[in-house]
Amino acid sequence: MADLFREIARLEEKYFSDAWSEEMLADTFEYDYNHLLVEKRDGKVAGYLIYSEVQGEAELLRIAVDKSMRRQGIARSLMSDMLEELTSFEAERVSLEVRAHNIAAVKLYKAFGFKDIFVRENYYHNPEDDALIFQLEL
Repeated sequence: MADLFREIARLEEKYFSDAWSEEMLADTFEYDYNHLLVEKRDGKVAGYLIYSEVQGEAELLRIAVDKSMRRQGIARSLMSDMLEELTSFEAERVSLEVRAHNIAAVKLYKAFGFKDIFVRENYYHNPEDDALIFQLEL
């Protein structure tokens, strides 16, 4: 798992201003309510999704796709896999937060039926942005 966490941490540093380190990733998966989905291409991590599920409530924590592999359905596949797993866990709903200016992600979530339920103004820094809170009833 260390090599996998190393690859994910590299992607985190590329795409998130609040990147999770290898240590944070390892700590996250010490708990059985946290789950990792990975899509590989040519032996490398093309994308990943991290979510938690506790007593029917789920939260999408992280999702990223390597820039060189975007627009190939990887994020859509990861989202589908997460929702399939959550259905098998009999989860009732899943929520997430996203930068308001991340138009591609907002479109993806809306395509899966997520509803915008709240705005946290100036939540993100580096750069500053609002957080949109989305939720999907399963």
